[in-house]
Amino acid sequence: MTIFNYILPIIFLCFSFSQDCDTGYTEINSLCFHDGDISVLQKMIDNSYATGFTEENCNEGDSYCGSPNPYMDQLDAWFWVVVDSVYYQSGTYNGFQNENGQVDPLELGLQEWNNGRLTSIMCGAYIYCQLSGPIPVEIGTLTETSVLRFEYNYLSGFAPESICDLDIDNADYLDFDLTGNRICPPYPECIAQGDFWYQETSECTEIGDLNFDSTINIQDVILLVSFILNENDWNYQEFIAADYNQDGELNVIDIVGIVDAILQID
Repeated sequence: MTIFNYILPIIFLCFSFSQDCDTGYTEINSLCFHDGDISVLQKMIDNSYATGFTEENCNEGDSYCGSPNPYMDQLDAWFWVVVDSVYYQSGTYNGFQNENGQVDPLELGLQEWNNGRLTSIMCGAYIYCQLSGPIPVEIGTLTETSVLRFEYNYLSGFAPESICDLDIDNADYLDFDLTGNRICPPYPECIAQGDFWYQETSECTEIGDLNFDSTINIQDVILLVSFILNENDWNYQEFIAADYNQDGELNVIDIVGIVDAILQID
């Protein structure tokens, strides 16, 4: 990091005021960020909070205890965001941390943005984002992102097929890494499961368990019928669990498969 990384933000702050961002972009700290990209980060944060996840046996006052990691919101946090090659680091005059009691999108891990679009998000292993819950299906809308790393968090559920829409070298763990989470099989075909691929799957649901109660029974069949008849809306987690033959459609063949699974259990 050169002295210009510190000087440029000072110059920027001295001579810039509120600006009008293009449609589809939101102004944050006099900079413009793509609404869709911000929304994906917010969904990952919301999913984490929704799990109510906390580390067991947390010490009182442990600022790292929680999902997402509450320390990312603190002014003395070490996380940074790079916007158009300029560093904005927490604990300084130009950081995005605001100590408002919750983790905001631009506080999440290490990020890089160019021309208002998210190009890199690193939130794994020793970055300690501590994300949990499912990966949002909207992840596929990060069309300018070339680095996506969420290794060794607590992400769970099924990974959406939309993750394969990203223009990322999925075989290069320096660019794409989801290992060390709690993501359940089946995995999207674009995810390279090499020698170091690992997921904690002991709490994963089986395909056919639509209501995620750890048992495949008639209730799952009834729910599947309601999906097929459009009586109930499904989310992508429910869809993957309901698509028993994994052909990308919900139909009577899936009903037959689940009923057969129930009969075998009985």
